[in-house]
Amino acid sequence: MKYPMLWAASALVAVTALGGFAVARQERQSPGVSLARDVVAAASAFETYTRNAAAVSAGFDDGSSVADALAKGAAYQPQQLDAGMIAYGAIAALQEPAFLDGVKAAALETSPAALIARLTENPDSVLEIDGVGAAAGRAQAALLKRGAPLGVTGRAVKQAAYDVQHQDWSKRPIADGAGRLARVKAESAALFTPADADAGRLIQAATAPRDADGAGAEGGAVFTPVTVRAAALAALAVLGAAGDDDAARLDAVMHEPKSGFCMKMAKLNLYQCLAVAGPHYEDVFCLGQHALIDTAQCVTDAAGGAAVSAATPAPAPRPVPGFMIPVAGTSVAAMSPVPTGN
Repeated sequence: MKYPMLWAASALVAVTALGGFAVARQERQSPGVSLARDVVAAASAFETYTRNAAAVSAGFDDGSSVADALAKGAAYQPQQLDAGMIAYGAIAALQEPAFLDGVKAAALETSPAALIARLTENPDSVLEIDGVGAAAGRAQAALLKRGAPLGVTGRAVKQAAYDVQHQDWSKRPIADGAGRLARVKAESAALFTPADADAGRLIQAATAPRDADGAGAEGGAVFTPVTVRAAALAALAVLGAAGDDDAARLDAVMHEPKSGFCMKMAKLNLYQCLAVAGPHYEDVFCLGQHALIDTAQCVTDAAGGAAVSAATPAPAPRPVPGFMIPVAGTSVAAMSPVPTGN
């Protein structure tokens, strides 16, 4: 599937439907940088899952309401969500002006090609770039903002597993336990493909300003394997090396073993829990603990588990072919295909 491009502009935008895609008529100023479509799909998978799962209601009144909530809570492919955390963090990191300047300065000190090779082979080398602490802080804050509501919902759902036991329906056996588990496994294996609206929500969410009451600075918990990789991916995007043509070599940057293992284990624990669940209230427990709380903990751990301070945006670098991501200094307007010749 071809995904539409995103352009940032300060002008008002009129959006119309054309051929299934959102097309924006706008005055384009600073277009942003480019990220490969698969990278953006992973980031959108992360944003969509955390948004939908965090909205799950703990007010269960029958078995079908449990089944619906379970479908939302299990709707992610672990490897894509792991990559999605890094991609989502990278979009947030691209809003840090000091980091954009640092990447440009580092490319002048060596060469863009040398810097690209170093970042691709060793994402940790991004720590040598000025402004990386603030960029990683933005990635951390963005990830924590997604994980926290998920954890809150998970705890409410887990409590509901006890609260609903006074209702007779909750103690009845699940009618098709094997089929229910098979459906959850199928949903967990499916890769997410974003539509126009999903991509638009992704950019609005990932580029949103950080909360004013955040705290944090360079060093400490801000630097985790995931936030460091997010900064490295952002740096590669600034250098024009994270577009569609570069997707194959981004794998080492896009996956982090510890967070990937955490996501995988959350899913395996969910499967094991569902496999032995008998009455409906046990499914509610499995949903709250393993689909929501465990996954939220993976996100929180990946982000370092602490809030960070806000910063102001700055201008964007030159774009290259791929999926256009607004960066510091650009306001999000709407999705639009990249104009011919750009």
